[in-house]
Amino acid sequence: MYFIWYNELFFAIIANMKVTILGVRGSIPVSGEENSIFGGDTTCVMVETERTVLFLDAGTGIRNAGYDPDKKIAVLISHPHADHLLGLPFFPYLSKKDQKVDICSTVKNWLDTFTQVSRLVSPPLWPCGILDYPADVSCRDLSFPCTIGDIRITGLPTGHPGGSTVYRLQGDGGDLVFATDYEHSPSGDEELIPFASGTDLLLYDGQYTPEEFEKKKGYGHSTPEHGVYIGEKCGAGIVRMVHHDPMHDDSMLLKMEESIKTDTTAFARQGEIIWLQK
Repeated sequence: MYFIWYNELFFAIIANMKVTILGVRGSIPVSGEENSIFGGDTTCVMVETERTVLFLDAGTGIRNAGYDPDKKIAVLISHPHADHLLGLPFFPYLSKKDQKVDICSTVKNWLDTFTQVSRLVSPPLWPCGILDYPADVSCRDLSFPCTIGDIRITGLPTGHPGGSTVYRLQGDGGDLVFATDYEHSPSGDEELIPFASGTDLLLYDGQYTPEEFEKKKGYGHSTPEHGVYIGEKCGAGIVRMVHHDPMHDDSMLLKMEESIKTDTTAFARQGEIIWLQK
């Protein structure tokens, strides 16, 4: 069961998984009035359960994270491209002395999680290293299935330059599939559809129009239309398109959304909150 609601007092009582879209943009952040409806921060999704706050990717949206020191805090990185790590140096939890923060990913191109993150968060690209922050930071290489706090996690390697991972998060209150930076293909869909079967929420890479996709095959992204197809095939309760192209302003995204929007399917908006309940 799922709800899209903003009355937190009501759902705090009965819901066990709260999903907040902190950043929806792909490639680079954007700003300006023409991007005010969907938002301009790059990819980050905050997932909260009774005992855990887990951040999916660390784009610039992660700087908007709230602070709850009593829960398990972790960042789960789909892949180390700059737009998915750009906000990590500004992650509020890193500035809290003795706050434990786990940064997790899978080994990619023979690079462990610490090395992937350190390629960006270290001199000369940044004044300090990821382990120099006041928080108690650890980097963890994942194998599946695994658990972070009270969230069970499985992963699926996907077609994206350099490699990326689609994640499925399952908690007592619901589950979601995070399929950003996924380029659809017959072989990829054969794996993704059963992997995402029955999910309450599918977050799907809808960066390109079908016309753009034909010109940009190999870039590692998909289309909203194919996201609808995947959502229908896997039986997703809610579908949200993410990783909006930085060249697509609000008017463009609204036009793209018109052709796929239903009561449960739409383009993700920065600041949107989705409650999931089993």
